[in-house]
Amino acid sequence: MSPDVKVEEMKCLSGFERPASLLSVLRKEWIWWISGSVFSFFLASVLVSGWPAGLLPELSIPYTYQGDGLFHSWMAQRSIEGWVFDNPRSGYPFGSDFRDYPGSDAANLFVQKVIGLFGVGVSGVLNLYFLIGFALVFIASYGVLRTIGLSVVFSFSGALLFDFIPFHFQRIQHLFYTWYFVAPLFFYFGFVAFYRGVEGFRFAGSKLLLLLLFLFFIFLSSFGVYYSLFGVIVILVSGVSGWIKNRSGNSLKYALAAVAVVCVGVLANVSPSFYNKKINGANVEVAVRSPVEAEVYGLKMMQLVIPHTGHRIPYLANVANRYNSAYPLINENVTASLGVVGSVGFALSFLVVVFNISDRKTDTRYSLLSLLVLVLFLFGTIGGFGALFSGLVSSSIRGWNRISVFIAFGSIALFFLVLERFVSKFSFSLKSKSLYFGVAAGCVLVGIFDQTVPACPACIVNTKNVYESDRDFVARIEGLLPQGAAIYQLPYMPFPEVPPRHRLNAYDLMVGVVNSKMLRWSYGGMKGRPGDLFFRDLAKEPIEKQLDVVRRLGFSGIYIDRRGYEDNAQALIAQISSLLGGPPVLSRADDEIVFFRLDNPSNVDLSGLTGFQIMQKAGYVVDKLGPRYPATFSEGIDFTRKDWPDFVRNVSGLSDPEPWGRWSDANVGPFVRIDFNAPLPPKFTLILDVQPFGPNVDQNLLINIGAQVRNVKVPAGPSQIHVAIDTGDQRAESIEFHPSKPTSPKAIGVSADNRKLGVGFIRLRFEE
Repeated sequence: MSPDVKVEEMKCLSGFERPASLLSVLRKEWIWWISGSVFSFFLASVLVSGWPAGLLPELSIPYTYQGDGLFHSWMAQRSIEGWVFDNPRSGYPFGSDFRDYPGSDAANLFVQKVIGLFGVGVSGVLNLYFLIGFALVFIASYGVLRTIGLSVVFSFSGALLFDFIPFHFQRIQHLFYTWYFVAPLFFYFGFVAFYRGVEGFRFAGSKLLLLLLFLFFIFLSSFGVYYSLFGVIVILVSGVSGWIKNRSGNSLKYALAAVAVVCVGVLANVSPSFYNKKINGANVEVAVRSPVEAEVYGLKMMQLVIPHTGHRIPYLANVANRYNSAYPLINENVTASLGVVGSVGFALSFLVVVFNISDRKTDTRYSLLSLLVLVLFLFGTIGGFGALFSGLVSSSIRGWNRISVFIAFGSIALFFLVLERFVSKFSFSLKSKSLYFGVAAGCVLVGIFDQTVPACPACIVNTKNVYESDRDFVARIEGLLPQGAAIYQLPYMPFPEVPPRHRLNAYDLMVGVVNSKMLRWSYGGMKGRPGDLFFRDLAKEPIEKQLDVVRRLGFSGIYIDRRGYEDNAQALIAQISSLLGGPPVLSRADDEIVFFRLDNPSNVDLSGLTGFQIMQKAGYVVDKLGPRYPATFSEGIDFTRKDWPDFVRNVSGLSDPEPWGRWSDANVGPFVRIDFNAPLPPKFTLILDVQPFGPNVDQNLLINIGAQVRNVKVPAGPSQIHVAIDTGDQRAESIEFHPSKPTSPKAIGVSADNRKLGVGFIRLRFEE
């Protein structure tokens, strides 16, 4: 369509019947959405980098280089080098499996991988991804606003203002959330569902078009589980509303079909995590959410309507700062501000409800948008439906404040629909499109001024200095070492989602892997898994032992971030300098990070080894049971020790150690089970030193070893039991002990101890 649009073409069609085809609109009006998307891309670049620097997008320095921004850099790099699930350069030598952290972001990661094919580096990928998000949000918003009957100029204006809501810049560290172009698309399908009830439940076109629609919903579901859930709410509410209004189930059928496909897409995205949980067991340390967090990370109505933090007008910025500093439950939800235009639209949604209750006839589009905005608000607000969902359905969804993006689109769309109706009443006297353009331009100027902040030169310089300092330091390390060398990082920091350690923030140790190309780093293994448990306990050992262990694994250097130590790592650096015969060979420009080289590490090939085999090679075995000590089956298990022999894989049903040994405790497990890393001998004598508790004296202790079942009486006091075992061809890898009468000392009046004790284990060994 030509930019020279007639007034009649710009006006809202008073006889709106149903949404137009989105593809048809984009095909006919390509000059508008292309112009708007290009303008949005470069305006965003200028707002981030300043004028005139932003005219050429920055590709060498990341826009954000701290906190979750480093986390996203790490994910982007993994996707570029292979895929996000696995990467041998993080968490070395155990690897870094990301499947414990479920998400529905395959499309986001794939886009970053494609951008990476152009050789722009991780910083270029992240920055281009951020800027491209503005272009896509504009295209989707413009197209959807046109399909619901809004004129070209007001659709253009509305798309720009939605594109530049404060959320878009304030969420730059959570990069995936900046691609919220899916929000208007879900609104489009909500409108389609609502009006579908009029024409009947049918899909026009061929089976190929039906397949493409199916794939498109799968595509939408791959831009984050939060946006998928919010989209499901929009489509379901629209479908139910169409069902009630049209007195036909067609709208509901369409909505349910769309929701089902979105759910299939989300399940497809998270299926690797489900499979990983089935194979490796649940990881209770990662991504475990409490239903309470839905209350903490919800939004408040005040946060939608007050100015955003950092507003251009100091007085308005102070309004936001005063609220955020004085009121409770302030966190990431500060990014929920709608801006002045969105806030007016949000207020209009309440006014539309009042009109409807008063029997004043309103445009059906106003009613549907108002309903969607209010329902979305009821889900997102603290104590709302979101908290109910978290408590009854899934606590994995906690950041309900992020629904503000969907509220923003509905509010801005409603604002411009009402504004256009109002302006159209006066346009007849002007006989020109001047009023439309003037009002639209005024809204854009006021909205952009209100919703954005100018570039921060000092912030840009600071980010540049920090990034270049890290990049140059890591490059110097890479220049000292052979390709593929491994670096041991201190202090130990779990990954992901941990609080700071002194001055060291959660993801600061990622600068090593992010800024290197071929080096391997100890940080980044998923917490709660074997590699993380290994480094967690190793860091507690004396530095002499740590050096001995990492040498055995072939590490070539030690990277120390001094910010993670109360004494700025002075004692540690002095110790290592003494052990290695010299000071650090490299220091970062600010001396906050130092590097020691480990000369002539042993030539260690760890390829193809399991985590347990790697630990054996290191001479240091540790898992969720704690550090292990070397022992043989004939030496057995000493239950008086806090640690376990390295042939034990897992233990359940036992209490904590006491000076004499450990009690079985039915509160911990119904029986005692010991799993081994290797099969037991086919023939052996089990020698067990035990003592019974209370009612278990002279009672049978049932022992299961493979297919063998033995009942032995346990006399009073400490005693030694010998049991001959012959498993034949069935090599057993576990033993179970079932006490007869687990009883608590409290129940028999001995003490206030509530443990259900059965048999006390002192020592166990196997004699072939």
